[in-house]
Amino acid sequence: MNQITTLSRAIAIAFSSLIAISALSGCGSSDDRKTSAIETDDEHDHDDHDDHDDHDDHDDDGSTAVTDEIDQGRLFMTAKDDSQAYVYSLAQNKVIQTLPLTGPIDAIKTSPNANYAVVMDRTNNTVNFYHSGLDIENHGDHDHPYARDVTKIPLQLNYTRPVHFQTFGEQAGLFFDGLGAEGNPIENPVQEAGFALVTDTDIADGKLPYQKLNTNIHGTAEPRGDYVIASQRYQTTGSSLADTLSVFKQHDDHYHISQTFDTKCMGLHGSGSVTDYSVFACSDGVLSVKQTEDTFSAEKITYPISLTNMQCDGASSPARIGSFITNHHHDYVIGTACGQPYHVDPISKNITPIVWTTDSSRRVVSYDFDAHGEHLMLLDDTGKLYILDTEQDYKQTAVLDIFPNGLAEDGVPEFIVNPNTEVVYMIDSSNKQIIEIDPDDGEIESKITLNFTPSQLAWFGIKAEHDDEHTH
Repeated sequence: MNQITTLSRAIAIAFSSLIAISALSGCGSSDDRKTSAIETDDEHDHDDHDDHDDHDDHDDDGSTAVTDEIDQGRLFMTAKDDSQAYVYSLAQNKVIQTLPLTGPIDAIKTSPNANYAVVMDRTNNTVNFYHSGLDIENHGDHDHPYARDVTKIPLQLNYTRPVHFQTFGEQAGLFFDGLGAEGNPIENPVQEAGFALVTDTDIADGKLPYQKLNTNIHGTAEPRGDYVIASQRYQTTGSSLADTLSVFKQHDDHYHISQTFDTKCMGLHGSGSVTDYSVFACSDGVLSVKQTEDTFSAEKITYPISLTNMQCDGASSPARIGSFITNHHHDYVIGTACGQPYHVDPISKNITPIVWTTDSSRRVVSYDFDAHGEHLMLLDDTGKLYILDTEQDYKQTAVLDIFPNGLAEDGVPEFIVNPNTEVVYMIDSSNKQIIEIDPDDGEIESKITLNFTPSQLAWFGIKAEHDDEHTH
């Protein structure tokens, strides 16, 4: 059975190997927090200074520069085989800051409210957080914008193998796989799996609720208010994939199991949440969990014959969905199986294929929605980007030859969406570039040329408030 672990509330030292969340006090001095990365002198070299004047001392051009910085946000990126992070100002069109890294970076995610870059290092089992430097403070009768340096905050997570980061609303579930003994027996794992609930408020406060699980699992955690639906492993041996789902209820800095579903989800891999539903991809279908206030119910949606009859390249087992994408404007999710996209509707309980090309040999290798869910973007295995209109039954609106020389061998690029400008970014490591895509117009807007080979990328800043009514 799952063992509930209560986290210590004591302040941990930075090099502690026994505590997983280092809740170090403070996030820099008040002077540090008031510094600004915006300069009115175009010739200023950002890396050569120690102190800046506060935003209040800037002239009108400086104030405009701060506003532009907040409107567009920033990119946090890493370079291949480099020990530095780079902060790129979209308003200034240049790298404005470099930061040392504590180890190799496997993934960068954006915190739920986008104030932080969440940096995962699976080699050293650490997760670090970097504040965007962009802020709007309430000064009583008015709000005051600031554009400061990006800062690494003291909070650090030290659990084993941070992998899946699932965002729903203003929360995210960060899952740590743990480490299994040889053969992956359920008993006596080298390190148990667990999950942390991530919010921007808790990051700022320096502590995140954490829950240890019963054994190592390659799993996922879907946050839903006071609850988290997380994968468990009770029966599976030989594989680290989950077979069971439990609902956990938060109790201060940890969780208690409130429900475990009888319906199994063997080979669980992939999850997502929309409206009242969280969905989990299993080997034999999609397990749909519905939340009605404090009540949860689960049922299996079986795969259609068109999916299970597919032959995946090099696969010996039947086809199945292995990942999902979501958008807060929709009550459905999109999943892929054998590189083919499927529309998964937990309300109607239907899984239907999406027609996106007439070439049956093509496979989707990366996919996502645009900022408002109006377009589905599919990158195929030749480097072409297909843009489909979600409001017109996935009608194709554009096909862009994003990578004319084919995809690089060092990984498939992800879609990074700017929620403020609606621009979509993709890494082109072969040409040391970031490609900027406008999905509404269906064209490449521009390219950011760098003097290093980018490897990981995330957008962070302050999300603008948008009207949910959108037109093309």
